[in-house]
Amino acid sequence: MITGDLVSAAVLTTVPVAAALGTLTLTQLMVVAVVQGAASVLHDAAAISLLPSLVDRSLIQRSNSRVGALFAIAATAGSHLGAALTALLGPARALLGDVASFLVSAGCTARIQAREPASHRPEARRLREEIGEGLRYVHGDERLVTLTLVNATTSFGLGLLNTLWALHLLVPA
Repeated sequence: MITGDLVSAAVLTTVPVAAALGTLTLTQLMVVAVVQGAASVLHDAAAISLLPSLVDRSLIQRSNSRVGALFAIAATAGSHLGAALTALLGPARALLGDVASFLVSAGCTARIQAREPASHRPEARRLREEIGEGLRYVHGDERLVTLTLVNATTSFGLGLLNTLWALHLLVPA
């Protein structure tokens, strides 16, 4: 999650810097959109998997509901704040507010004091094997397949949309 936040902050920082230097291109904005969208998908997947280690099993459903409500509130408030920052600072510099939000998120995430359960898996496992095991587990449960596809599509789409929104604001009509 921290890596996803830091990657998002770094890649979004390139937009106002390039705009200030007069070198911002459509290709750069598209690359930023893809990288930020991918980082968002990984961040959200990690966030979903972290929650069970933070709350008691009996509170998972209520906690998921609260997290979903907070995401919705943040998205709505973020849109309004983004519009205000765009009006005050201009479109490229307004992205610095988004950069700041990713840095705050990384800092807050780093403060989480959750211990991961001890792993009982052999140490010599390869990443490819673990990914395959995870995919088989998800594929074995229709609800997990649906949730995974919905979350991945939504996260990627929102990341792409947020970056393309900057394109809309930056490119003169």
